[in-house]
Amino acid sequence: MKAVLAIAGLDSSGGAGLAQDVATISGMGLHPKVAATAVTAQSLAVVHAVTPLAPELVQQQICAAFEDLVPSVVKIGMLGTGKIVAAVAKSLDELHAQNIVVDPVLASTTGALLLEEGAQDALFSLFRLAAVMTPNVPEAEKLLGQEISGRQGMEEAARSLRQRFDCAVLIKGGHLGLTEDCLVWDEGTAWIGVPAVSGGSAHGTGCMLSSAIASELALGRSLPDAVHEAKLVLRHGLETKTALPEGAYLGLPRS
Repeated sequence: MKAVLAIAGLDSSGGAGLAQDVATISGMGLHPKVAATAVTAQSLAVVHAVTPLAPELVQQQICAAFEDLVPSVVKIGMLGTGKIVAAVAKSLDELHAQNIVVDPVLASTTGALLLEEGAQDALFSLFRLAAVMTPNVPEAEKLLGQEISGRQGMEEAARSLRQRFDCAVLIKGGHLGLTEDCLVWDEGTAWIGVPAVSGGSAHGTGCMLSSAIASELALGRSLPDAVHEAKLVLRHGLETKTALPEGAYLGLPRS
């Protein structure tokens, strides 16, 4: 059995973060390993508190994950602080980790800050280790310091990020009302979409998509195919969601 290591925060609501990562990875027939970066207190609608863990502990978790059943792919989500970012980058570099998928989580869906101010630059060393990074439009805007509008803007932004960090870039189009995402990688540019599902909150969808991409890469798919199949996994999760009074949902990955 192949393993995927998820490095992210613990969402106490179970809708995102490591809980969603584990559900997605195991639902796709792979063994999930985890390294927690923070503990949060949150409902499905509101983040009440975030407590980052010690960078040394995060580093120890990552090293332990590589002692046996070495992860084929590493998925990175919420990191919280610049020191944790640096510890993660150092650990993965020293371990010669391959196939790193970075979802640059800067804030929650509701706007709560999930990466401390001033830590954004620390992410750059991590991006340079990545096989692919998966920002949404607001995250890409923040990383580039410019506004993104429409398909052309997404393509230009993805190319700029790829040139800056020398990794493949998938910019997700949901915030612009698009069902397609823009992938720029070493073989060119592709727009990848699947039929939309109406309704449902965005809580946890980024975690599910990036974990599904990581899982598909672990299963041996090419990057474009991995993104397409991962979007189908996300679509299935939205189709089978359990709607809750708060307006959020609990989605299920495909079995």
